[in-house]
Amino acid sequence: MKHSFIDKYSELNSLMHKLDPRVKLIMVFLGIVAMVSETPGNIYPFVFYGAVILTLILLSRIPPGFVLKRLFFVSPFIIMAALFYPASLMLAGEYKFVNPQAEAINIGLSIFLKAGMSIILLIWLISTEKFHALLHGLRKLRMPRLIGIISALMYRYVFILADESLKTTRARDSRSPGKLKMNRIKVYSNQMAMIFLRSWERSKTIYDSMLSRGFTGDFKDMKELELKRNDILISVLIVLVFLSIRVFIEPGA
Repeated sequence: MKHSFIDKYSELNSLMHKLDPRVKLIMVFLGIVAMVSETPGNIYPFVFYGAVILTLILLSRIPPGFVLKRLFFVSPFIIMAALFYPASLMLAGEYKFVNPQAEAINIGLSIFLKAGMSIILLIWLISTEKFHALLHGLRKLRMPRLIGIISALMYRYVFILADESLKTTRARDSRSPGKLKMNRIKVYSNQMAMIFLRSWERSKTIYDSMLSRGFTGDFKDMKELELKRNDILISVLIVLVFLSIRVFIEPGA
C-alpha cells in the first residue's frame, strides 16, 4: 500500500524541489529564526514574510489549498496561544499598555503569524523533499546519530500504523456496513487496540528481518548529496530576503 500523507508533492519537478536538502534545511531554519525574533506586536513585517513564503509555494507548484489544509489541523493550538498569552498579561497586570486592547490584539496576532508562517515553511520543506532525503541532509549537517535513527524508524513504522488502520477499518466495514448505531466507543476502542497489537507484531518482525540482513543502526543512502552553484545562489538570496525584512522593515513603516 502506498501512502503519501507525510511528504506529498515531494516528487514534483520544480526549481525548489531540485535544491539540495541541506540548503533548504538551513534556509528554513534561518527564515523561522528571523520571523520568531520579531518584536512582539510588530505586525507589518509579516506582510513581506508572507509574500516570500507564498512565492516559494508558487515556485514549488504546491497547491496553496493543500498547505492551508495542513495548517488547519494545528491552527487550534496556535489560536489558543494567540488568545491566552496577551490575555494573561492583561489579567496579571505585568505590562501597562497605553492602549491595552489594541496592544493585546497586536501581540496575539503577532504570535499567530509567527507560529502560522513558521509551520507553513515547515510544510513547504517536507512537501519539496522526501523525508529520508531530509534525514540524510540532517546527518550531513551533523545531527546526533541517535536522533537520526529514531526519526528514520518512526518514519518507516508510521506507514505500518496506516496500513493496519486501513485493514481493520475495511474489516469492520465489511462486518457492519453503514454507520455504527450502537457500542461505538467499544468498537472503536477494540479497533485501536487491534491496530496497536498488529502494528507492534509486524514492526518486530520487520526489525528482526533488518537485523538478519546486517542492520547496524545506519541507513545507507543510495544517492550522495552534491552541492551545486545554483543551490548556493538561490538559498543565499532567499536567506538575505528574510534577513533584510528582519533588519530593515521597521514597525509600522
